[in-house]
Amino acid sequence: MYQRITKKQCSIARQRADAIIRSVKQKLKDKYKFTPRLVGSGNWGTMIEDENGEYDLDYQLLLTANSPCYDKKSKKFPAPTQIKNDFFSAFERSKKGEEVFENSTTAITLTNKDGNLYHIDFVIIKTYPDNDYIIRRNNKKETPNINEFTWNKLPQWKEAYKYFKGLPPQEKQHLIEDIIIPVKQKEKSKSENDPTKLSSSALFVREVNKYRCQPKKK
Repeated sequence: MYQRITKKQCSIARQRADAIIRSVKQKLKDKYKFTPRLVGSGNWGTMIEDENGEYDLDYQLLLTANSPCYDKKSKKFPAPTQIKNDFFSAFERSKKGEEVFENSTTAITLTNKDGNLYHIDFVIIKTYPDNDYIIRRNNKKETPNINEFTWNKLPQWKEAYKYFKGLPPQEKQHLIEDIIIPVKQKEKSKSENDPTKLSSSALFVREVNKYRCQPKKK
């Protein structure tokens, strides 16, 4: 059975996420500059906890063009595999106690096991030079155990957020309660290494855009 939880209930996880982000920023300051943003369930009030009392938050780490590693002439960041590994190393060096970090398909996932059961996904996104891309694992069939990452375009995520903000309260509630949360329940049952598993924010964007494109009843 899955239960809705409030922003107040997950304040411990949010405070810990903020501390980790500050630590990662400091460790990567000579190479990367990024802006963090709470998205998905944590931002839109669609958080759920499962039968074990576990819940999740999602953050986007938006790489900026003033990153020392960004080549303004060629308009390129380093290879996505290098970026993901650099960030994962910084996260690993920022953990405390019973925390575990996993280099999952689209995110760096924190699992906390010290009594406050939560997961936090941190996904890396670039918004330069022209479009929005997320880093996603795409291992080769010949070397499935070697992690390789590529840039993947985010499908209409700005349009999704703008559309959702403009919905009347009753329609927002319908979209959250009857569409997004049931889909999240199925997604949470997938393994972190399942290549089809979506982060909460990616799932939110997909479902909002599907709803946005549906013919509306008159």
